[in-house]
Amino acid sequence: MSNGVAYPNLAEHMVRVPLEELRTTLLAMLKKVSMFEFDSKVAVQRMIDADLHGLPQHGVGRICEYLDAVDLGDIDPRGRVLTLVDSPAFAVLDGSRAIGSVAATKGIELAVAKAKECGTGTVAVGNSQTLGALGVYATLAAAEGCICFCCTSTGGVMVSAPGTSEAAVGNNAFAWAIPTAEESPLLIDSSCGTASRGKLNILQELGIPIPEGVLQSDAENAPLLPRGGAMGFGMALACSALAGPLAGGKMPNAKKKAIISANDSEHFFYVIDVSHFADLDGFKKKVTEALAEIRQLPPTNAAEPVRIPGDRARAMSDGESVPLLMSSAEQIRQRAAKMKIDVTW
Repeated sequence: MSNGVAYPNLAEHMVRVPLEELRTTLLAMLKKVSMFEFDSKVAVQRMIDADLHGLPQHGVGRICEYLDAVDLGDIDPRGRVLTLVDSPAFAVLDGSRAIGSVAATKGIELAVAKAKECGTGTVAVGNSQTLGALGVYATLAAAEGCICFCCTSTGGVMVSAPGTSEAAVGNNAFAWAIPTAEESPLLIDSSCGTASRGKLNILQELGIPIPEGVLQSDAENAPLLPRGGAMGFGMALACSALAGPLAGGKMPNAKKKAIISANDSEHFFYVIDVSHFADLDGFKKKVTEALAEIRQLPPTNAAEPVRIPGDRARAMSDGESVPLLMSSAEQIRQRAAKMKIDVTW
């Protein structure tokens, strides 16, 4: 049974780029492919958010893949998110194959609005594309005093099932965000497989061996093992149903895998407004006190304090710069030069 792979210390492979200068470059790149200004701002913010959450496999380094997907016609830079079903407590959206972060942002914002009105809000988004770091969207709900569960169904089959060495389910992601009295929420953000393909690509790029227990075998394009064995497999199936057929999409075994950033994704957002159920401040206080007690538990390794999910990532953010892999920064510079965009960082 595998419980997933964590990044080693990537500090020596990182460079900090001034946040606003990076934002200017990325916006200029998306403008060159005719993306609407508002959509560009949303997409860039979600990419930056991913890096600030310590998830470089889903962040700014993906910009070149998104541009490739636009060039190939897999992402529509001017796609409009449509409302197919709308009721006080739930909705179904059509992402129109716009960049996934735009459709997902509209989905989570709509789910929050419905939760504020009805206590809970549910939104399914079909006909979309990869959204980047799923947990980023869950934190948007937590910032509004809401609990969020969300999941995404991404691409074709990539993860094996217990009892077979063949790929059986998608490497879907799921996330929980729970508001606390701290600056950041309690955030659980995970793939159903042992790692995202983006994370494995980064490890390979840096010459870091992939640990045992991550892939089904050493064969090229071997499927991932499910995280936690049957638990990860079961979560992948559930996410596939919630974020696939419920949004008018397909189960992963019926999808044709495209390039990594244009892979027929669907998304599911479920939001609970805490204040409809309990006093929000009291709720936050109880959760925060529990987290504080856990952090104070004696560590098994004196050099590694007990952490809550998200602690390590929060420590990376200084609010003024974005930590990028050096290789990603260079790829962006080269792509910008080809697009005749000046880079000031």
